Amino acid sequence: MAPSSKKPGNNGRIDANSNLGYIKSSYPGLQSSGQRGKPFPNIFDWLEVKKRDDNVGPYWRVHDKLYDLDEFIAKHPGGPDWLRYSKGMDITEAFESAHVIGGGKVNQILAKYYVKDVNFKRNSPFTFKEDGFYKTLKRRVEPVLKEIGTGFSPEILRLQDSLALGYVTFALLGVWSGSKLLQILAGILLGMCSIGGHNFLHKADNWRQYYFDLSPLSSFEFRLTHHMSHHMFPNTILDFEVQTAEPLIQWLPSPSKNFVQKYLAPIYFYGLYAIFTLTQLIGRIRSIVLGKQAVRPENFIIFVEFGIIFMLSETYWAGLTASLTIVMVGSFWFVFVGFAHHHPNSFHDGDEARPDPDFGLCQLDATHGKSDNFHKPLLSILTTFGQHPMHHLFPTVCHSKLEALKPIVHQVLAEFEEKLPLLSQFELFMGAQVQMGRSKPNAWRK
Repeated sequence: MAPSSKKPGNNGRIDANSNLGYIKSSYPGLQSSGQRGKPFPNIFDWLEVKKRDDNVGPYWRVHDKLYDLDEFIAKHPGGPDWLRYSKGMDITEAFESAHVIGGGKVNQILAKYYVKDVNFKRNSPFTFKEDGFYKTLKRRVEPVLKEIGTGFSPEILRLQDSLALGYVTFALLGVWSGSKLLQILAGILLGMCSIGGHNFLHKADNWRQYYFDLSPLSSFEFRLTHHMSHHMFPNTILDFEVQTAEPLIQWLPSPSKNFVQKYLAPIYFYGLYAIFTLTQLIGRIRSIVLGKQAVRPENFIIFVEFGIIFMLSETYWAGLTASLTIVMVGSFWFVFVGFAHHHPNSFHDGDEARPDPDFGLCQLDATHGKSDNFHKPLLSILTTFGQHPMHHLFPTVCHSKLEALKPIVHQVLAEFEEKLPLLSQFELFMGAQVQMGRSKPNAWRK
């Protein structure tokens, strides 16, 4: 089906529903995923609505051109899933942020699959002007990345493998001995290992991405929800991760927030985050039963872990409590230390947007780095979503290489009279409590 010449729109408003009310987006014309407020929101439904709104038929859109990449899916160096699940979508943000080096060669390959130009505006509000911040930054960092590479350093491989080994060791000892302390330590290591695994799933297919699946989370689904949604459209109505706890926790400012959402959410959110990864497992099972997604081999990893725990436990009750202890502690770590977006000073859809929404600057508007010394060592960066603004600028660059890019980032920011946003972990945590109850949009301030 060929794309129509007329772009559908909803006047920049999120779809109304009884839980969330009727909220005006910061970007006129930006479409909603239609998933907000629904229990167990499904990324595959999100993809279908995104494809409908992008309106490019059976092609891939990059800027204002359409490409037929069917023959290239199997050849894609990053693995086939990136293209297979983005067919029928505008992938401009993903294309620009993934290909930081070798742009000339990438564009030559892309040109082979050109179909035609399109004559309607993109659903996305973000810009990529050649003299803008993000394109300028990409040109400046390319020589450095060509020299040091974008891949994994030996140190970060050792750290990630050690975390996985530590988790398995403490989990086995904790279950075998019945020690809750060891089980809690295993849960912390599971949370650290899961966050570390996130560094690997942003890259081309590699076996270490499946460290992420040691938790009830899914590396495959996280690539879609996190990389293709959250990273491309942080804190907007297209950010799937903003939706996952709605309506119990509503991160976007809205005058329709009720008493519970404004004042009780900072209390019960602790419990929600302890069961977050379990809810994702339940949602996955539900999605498979409903036929929205197929079973993948890595989906069985968590059940193998549960099976081993039950076999090593003296009773079924001991096995159940050990499994829940490890998983819930890991879930709490995963979410609690990950605060980097939900501070009142961070942009959230509904706030007044910057006049020229350059993609790179909008990434910085929606996140904060962690300023305290604890988050400077590589182990901390790997296991606490550290260097977060840098990671959002260069999601496919290994965390171990981001520090080398900081001088260039600061230089380009200074040229554009901008700054890298930084707050302490405590400030981010306290800010998140305020953001949950924030109902009034922020005015734009540079």
